[in-house]
Amino acid sequence: MAHACFVVRKFMKKYYDATKKFHRKFKMKGTNNEDMGFRLNLMTEELGELAQAVTRGKSRAEIFEENIDLLNLILGNFVSLGAKLSDIDKVFWQKHEKIMNREIKTINGKLRVSHYGNKKLR
Repeated sequence: MAHACFVVRKFMKKYYDATKKFHRKFKMKGTNNEDMGFRLNLMTEELGELAQAVTRGKSRAEIFEENIDLLNLILGNFVSLGAKLSDIDKVFWQKHEKIMNREIKTINGKLRVSHYGNKKLR
């Protein structure tokens, strides 16, 4: 397990560093490109493209590409926020522990492991 975590962190660092390089190359620091509202709009657009790829039966490669677009934007969010990999790692594992402790529910015949349907959201 420890080896698997090391491998994932190594790849995450590689992806994160590549995203930072992209932000530096296109001089995004201090521009609208780092504005979270703007970035949310970009993510919404890319999520729509992913939804189209899935619902229109596009190829696995096209679906992968749309997921990578989202991953790039998410990593870019962290770069824009000035997050360190250690920050991301810490918050990831905190959230992971939280979701691992959720109960599975059946809602409208579908299995869910989320806050969906809960009265109190955190």
